[in-house]
Amino acid sequence: MAKTLVSISFFLFIIIPPSFGGLDPGFEKTEARDMIMICNSFTYLELYQDDQEILPEGYEKRYTSGTFGMDNKYQVYVKGNVGVINFRGSTDKQLSWIENFHASMIPAKGTIKVEGRRFEYCFAKDTAAAVHSGYALGIEFLEQELMSQVKHLNNEGIFNIILTGHSQGGALANMFRAYLENLPHGVLSRKNVFKTYAFATPMTGNKNFAKEYNSRFGANGTSFNIVNEADIIPAFPVNYNDTNYIRDNVNSLLYGKSFSVKKMLIDGGTRIFDDRISQLMGYVGKSVNKKIGKEVSELEIPARVKDINYFPLESRIELGEFEYPKILKDSSILENDSLMQVYDRDGAGNFLNQKLYKSGSWPFQHKPHNYYVAVLKTWFPKEYEMLEQKYLPENL
Repeated sequence: MAKTLVSISFFLFIIIPPSFGGLDPGFEKTEARDMIMICNSFTYLELYQDDQEILPEGYEKRYTSGTFGMDNKYQVYVKGNVGVINFRGSTDKQLSWIENFHASMIPAKGTIKVEGRRFEYCFAKDTAAAVHSGYALGIEFLEQELMSQVKHLNNEGIFNIILTGHSQGGALANMFRAYLENLPHGVLSRKNVFKTYAFATPMTGNKNFAKEYNSRFGANGTSFNIVNEADIIPAFPVNYNDTNYIRDNVNSLLYGKSFSVKKMLIDGGTRIFDDRISQLMGYVGKSVNKKIGKEVSELEIPARVKDINYFPLESRIELGEFEYPKILKDSSILENDSLMQVYDRDGAGNFLNQKLYKSGSWPFQHKPHNYYVAVLKTWFPKEYEMLEQKYLPENL
């Protein structure tokens, strides 16, 4: 009888995977919806000074950090026995974009020194793995307080922790996940279970880093990258074949007054991996370090590796292109009876001639609120239909 019970238990273990104690493996659409809503907190606070409208039900915001390093910031939420750490995405500050642009890769294990502090980091065990130097530095600036917040959650009995973020925030969520999972035994409780939902995130490392990350966290269903197929940011960091582009935009970013995020991204929308880029990355890294050096008294990061081929993480959940609202280029058409008769319309009253409408630019495809709307449209159609504000006017 005892042998039979053991056999049954083993059979059930194989058929029904063990629970992660509040965070089950696998993509959960409800979790994804809640996380992209939380990611929009920073947007709503910036635009409206209030985020209560967008926060998901049941989540209590416990903590909002100060601003660290290269304009990085995060929040901590709690719902029942689950904690959430939400990383802010890029801002319009130059330092924030310096973090993105500091794209030369460094070894996935090493030491970063900032103002006398030695940050011993490990993002992967593979000695050939390399990571984005700017995001690694971002983790360095945040690490001490982040670890304090994780331990604070543990002291409350919360060991199920979701890491999330949009854009740069998603990259930091993936990087912090890799950092946490590679900590020496004993630094954190073994009870901790982590899960990651990153939205619109740029790439964070080379093929070796991605392969190890995917095999450890993607394969077990605890890390997901949700991307819009029309969003160009998940294809970044961009490597350019135009040497003048690199120098002009980096110099503008670091030293000029005419820095434009839009111009920088649109002008450099070509991904060409070339031997010249490796040399240019050295120029970028040195220039960026000088700029950051003005913000901190001491900065020393590992020497860059020659690998410039960023590789996407797996477990990607792809959303369709976001639908830009029907906004007429010339609204006076509606008041012109003759034109209203000339132009054919569909059953909903929309003109069939699409040239009459404004077309959305690439930033629209990247905005966090539009990711939220797309998540509802994809997995929660009833909530999508009830949503009064399907786009933010500020995003148009």
